Amino acid sequence: MGWLGVVGWMVGDTAMRFWVGAGVLYGGAYALPMAAWYDWSAARGWRLFNDGLEWKQMDKLGHAWTTYHLAYLLRDWGLECGYEAGRARVRGALLAWAYQATIEVADGFFPKWGASFWDLAANTAGIGLFWLSEALSNTPWQVGMRFSFHPTPYARQRPDLLGAGAAQLLKDYNGQTYWLCVFHRRLPVGLAIGHAAEGLLGGYGHQDPAQIQAREHRKWVLSLDPNWTFFFRRPWWTLRIFVAIKTPLPALVYDRSQVRLVWLYF
Repeated sequence: MGWLGVVGWMVGDTAMRFWVGAGVLYGGAYALPMAAWYDWSAARGWRLFNDGLEWKQMDKLGHAWTTYHLAYLLRDWGLECGYEAGRARVRGALLAWAYQATIEVADGFFPKWGASFWDLAANTAGIGLFWLSEALSNTPWQVGMRFSFHPTPYARQRPDLLGAGAAQLLKDYNGQTYWLCVFHRRLPVGLAIGHAAEGLLGGYGHQDPAQIQAREHRKWVLSLDPNWTFFFRRPWWTLRIFVAIKTPLPALVYDRSQVRLVWLYF
């Protein structure tokens, strides 16, 4: 039978499959990258860092988006393994929050970063949106969170900070937009409200705050997005990819007290 078979017999096939899959996901997406990313020889005493007013909160929206979709990914995996909906939901939410929290614990040991209470709060907000979405599952309404990206010239000014090439997708907050989408189950499209920002070049703690404030500005975006669950539901992993990304469509952008139409907003 082997030790895996013994463990499977002890905890049941459903739990065995779920925890093995969850462990593989954590190892590949979190543990191995963290081992490569951090220079553990530079680790010091653990500390908190207040970064709540930086980057126009774009990084916090990224935390919420990641935790929200990770919770759904783990919930879907739980359903695939045979858990009933309630158990799959709870496991997905708790594990997603715990996965993200390990990053903050690690960050806290490095003077360059520090653990961010605001990151933890954003992770919690992502779980809250996941729970709201689940609470609406028996109603005609659905909510979701989407992500979109377009390259910007800001990355060329600070490639060390905002990335180069594909790394800009994660590092250049100027090109990111995070969307809150509302759908009706009987309609093929829903309403999408996006939050974006420009002029984000860092300098926090080094430059004059007034100069940073004058350079940075928010943008609000109004658009539509396909309701993919209206068209198909399986396989779940394919649907999960579609519902994480905002489809490029025309949009109204409110930027510095002006409204403009963008024919294809990425």
